[in-house]
Amino acid sequence: MNAGAVVAAKEHEDAWGPEDLLTGRATSPAGYLGDTPTPLVGRTRDLDRLATVLSAPDAGLVTVTGPAGVGKSRLVMEYLRRFGPGPGGTVEVFDFGRITDPAIGALMLRRLKEQLHDGPAAVQSALEGLGPGPYTVLFDHYEDVADELAPLLTEFRRSCPQVRVVTVGTARLGLYGERVVRLRPLPTGNGVEADLPAVSRIPAVELFVQYARAVRPEFKLTAENFRYVLALCRLVGGLPFAIELAAEQVKLAEPDLILERFERGTGDLRRIDQHPYSRHSSISGMVSWVFARLPAEERLLLNQLAIFEGPFTTRAAAGVLTGFDAAGYRTLERLIDASVLIPDERPDGELSLSIPSSVRHAAARSLALLPVHETLRKAHGEYFLALATPHPTPSEPGAPSAGPRTAPGPETRADLLAAFGYWREARDGRFMALIAGALRDQSTGAAQTRQCLRLTEEVLRAGVEDARLHARTLEAAGGLAMRLGSGAARGYLAQARDAYRAVHCDVGLVRCLGLLGDEAYAAGDLERARRRFEEGLAVLASPARAGVTGDTAISVGRYLSRRLAVVARDAGNLARADELARTALAAELGREDFGGAVTARYVLASVRLLEQDSAEARALFADAAEQLGGLADAAEQPECLEILAITLYKWRRITDWRLLTATLGLANLLRRRLGHPRPRPLTDLTTAILATASQELTADDYMWAWRSGAELTWEAALRLMPAADARPVAGDDVPTDVADILTKRELEVALLVSEGLTNRVIARRLGIAEWTVVNHLRKVMRKLGCQSRVQVTRRLATG
Repeated sequence: MNAGAVVAAKEHEDAWGPEDLLTGRATSPAGYLGDTPTPLVGRTRDLDRLATVLSAPDAGLVTVTGPAGVGKSRLVMEYLRRFGPGPGGTVEVFDFGRITDPAIGALMLRRLKEQLHDGPAAVQSALEGLGPGPYTVLFDHYEDVADELAPLLTEFRRSCPQVRVVTVGTARLGLYGERVVRLRPLPTGNGVEADLPAVSRIPAVELFVQYARAVRPEFKLTAENFRYVLALCRLVGGLPFAIELAAEQVKLAEPDLILERFERGTGDLRRIDQHPYSRHSSISGMVSWVFARLPAEERLLLNQLAIFEGPFTTRAAAGVLTGFDAAGYRTLERLIDASVLIPDERPDGELSLSIPSSVRHAAARSLALLPVHETLRKAHGEYFLALATPHPTPSEPGAPSAGPRTAPGPETRADLLAAFGYWREARDGRFMALIAGALRDQSTGAAQTRQCLRLTEEVLRAGVEDARLHARTLEAAGGLAMRLGSGAARGYLAQARDAYRAVHCDVGLVRCLGLLGDEAYAAGDLERARRRFEEGLAVLASPARAGVTGDTAISVGRYLSRRLAVVARDAGNLARADELARTALAAELGREDFGGAVTARYVLASVRLLEQDSAEARALFADAAEQLGGLADAAEQPECLEILAITLYKWRRITDWRLLTATLGLANLLRRRLGHPRPRPLTDLTTAILATASQELTADDYMWAWRSGAELTWEAALRLMPAADARPVAGDDVPTDVADILTKRELEVALLVSEGLTNRVIARRLGIAEWTVVNHLRKVMRKLGCQSRVQVTRRLATG
């Protein structure tokens, strides 16, 4: 295989001929597949997708496209390295990016056109010297000659249908039968923060580290620098070219200084040496190259779309941009085809569009100079206000018009923040409060929570005339402060409680009482927590509270019952906790709420596990914990792991201190991820357990186990639960004839069946597969002449 041959630019026009492209006589084997400074990062799925497309029988023309600097050529190079064209095949590459004189490229195209006009026989004759096997012609960086190349490729494919053509560029050619593989920037881990192991696995961060080590081998991600590296990768939008330029700066500066430089502007950053497969040497040069290829109407629309800080939909574009009509949609399509807009599909199926970060920043600077800028800011603020207000009240003066009714997702966060800034300048506290509420609902992690608390406090300082909205804002501030473990939570929630009472909003009042109970529980004041939860339940049960109706009130009531059971459990009143947990479970089952039922069952199982050290209690807890692990981001998950460790420690059943430490490490990670600080009652107990673990393990083993919690799966953590006591064996209470008939394993299964355990629990107790339990039970029934599990139980009891 003549893999990786590059058609180099010639100094004289007469050096080129179309037969050179087809026969490879003018190629050099050392160009296109040159050495790369890093392995391919974050592109496994893209590589598989490209391999799938190219292996299809009808893949006569395949275009790999995407934004400038996204790594298109790099992906194709990796494909050729790993797969090639197939046994006996040949690859020839023509890289237009290597041609410094455009006239040379034009001459190549003209001569290829002349040979194609001579007919298929002439082209076929040029191909005969290649030998058997698949043949691939690759055109890279073809953007400058796309208009001339496209019709030639149409004729070329007609003349040589057995030749596969691969084109690599920012714009698709738009030819019939063209198969497109579109690349996007690398993921930057939205929602991941404050966790070094998780951040190190983000593809954009991993690429930064790889490039940094290429220029500074000792560089590594640390607890001191990983936040700056993550912020850098997000600032450049995960674009590999920009990440490379940023990472190269570690030769002279640390990530925090590089981030500060990037925040001031990236145009002065450039590579010094020649790159083997990229035509750009600086971000400013790349952005200028992108804009230079856009017609005036596309440039104008791109500048206007830069009003969006993050991804946006066509619905949003039509709602914000003035006069957006059918022509605007067609221009959007052309921007997508040119890879200036990156399409993606949201979870709800709606198409989402985003502008590459560096291009958007340049377009935003241009937009700021246009007269339409302030008009677009106002329209943008009104649109996202409507998005944050699903059910506006049309009768109220100044209420926004009805907008989309789906709650804004995390992808809208940047635009909601921009809209908040607009209404801050307008000094409208009510609208600021509505947008802050939408931001609160989507805030994850400590950083976003702190940011949202600052905005909510700003709303309170600005003032909200609507009394109910003011109470809701106080409640929100209290909830956010509580998630951060701030002492301000209790004050905000007390003010919110009083504000709800003043406007006779009992549902809000009960919510606040629940939050005040949670705040007291977190502080370790179980008696105050009990009073607050009971006070909330009393409000719900009072016949004078006619306004406390509806699903929201019922949901809050079920929550208060569960929390009251937890307080009774941790206070040591296990009988009362058992009663409350059973009542809560019955209420959840009656509502057919799977998530609520799983949570209530877990609370009941934790009470039973604390009540007695028995196989039944452990089996119930293990089953409930397994179901709880299936709920996405359930707030009770970290507590579940902590209760497991606490009870095993209480009953002296810990045999694997490494797994115990890792399990508590996972619980700690989940708490940070969910934004739920550990309450004082659990903190005191887990601290004592970890102190014992540090004595049982060496210092290195203890630290390794704690850190390995980040890699621990939920299922692996639950293995901390011992399978059973000593396995059942035949004793005096088992009839002699039964013990003689059954094997040891069959007798073990029969005894556990007689205890009323399910096949699933039996399998866990014995450490075997569930279908194996079924087979053993069938043999037991056949040997004992039984037709049911009940008969097996009676047979063991009576002989």
